[in-house]
Amino acid sequence: MFRITHRSLTAAAGGLALLAMLAACAAPADEEGKGGDSKIATLETGSPAPTASADPLFAKYGEPVRERLDMTDEEGEAAWKPRDRCVADHTSAPQGTSEQGGGGSSAAAGDAEAEAICSRLAPLPPWQLDAQNPDALRFVQQVVDCLREHGVREVEIGEADQFGRIGILLGGESNDSSSISLGMQHTDACMAAASEEVAP
Repeated sequence: MFRITHRSLTAAAGGLALLAMLAACAAPADEEGKGGDSKIATLETGSPAPTASADPLFAKYGEPVRERLDMTDEEGEAAWKPRDRCVADHTSAPQGTSEQGGGGSSAAAGDAEAEAICSRLAPLPPWQLDAQNPDALRFVQQVVDCLREHGVREVEIGEADQFGRIGILLGGESNDSSSISLGMQHTDACMAAASEEVAP
């Protein structure tokens, strides 16, 4: 006599349920293959609208670049062109003229106003000389030490200029010509050597 146990019934029921699920999953695919219109939920988003530059000066003249220590003269001039064009466009009075005929005071005021407008277009200083860099003073001190090793007597670290670039002052109060000429001769090599020392 053939006996059906409870275990066999449970396995059979599980098999039937699995078969029903597979058939349900396959049905939409079959309908789609036969030209049925199967709807799949999708999230449709339009392409993002182009956003205008936050700064109209950047839109007109381009954003500033960061200078590098190894920039050529041509690259350096190109980096300053957006700021220079902006200053030329925003200078209100021609050089050397004024409404009162007095000369440079009105032109100087126009230049100062143009500089205030356009200063954010100036290139960023090299990171090694950027006052915002916490390691910049250490780098500049290495350059100064290197210059002293090359015989530059009058050399010191200067204050950051209006563009945030830490300077190196040559000549001292006496405007020592030997320190100036030796410093100009060896500054690039000393900067290159300091860069190698601080490189990761």
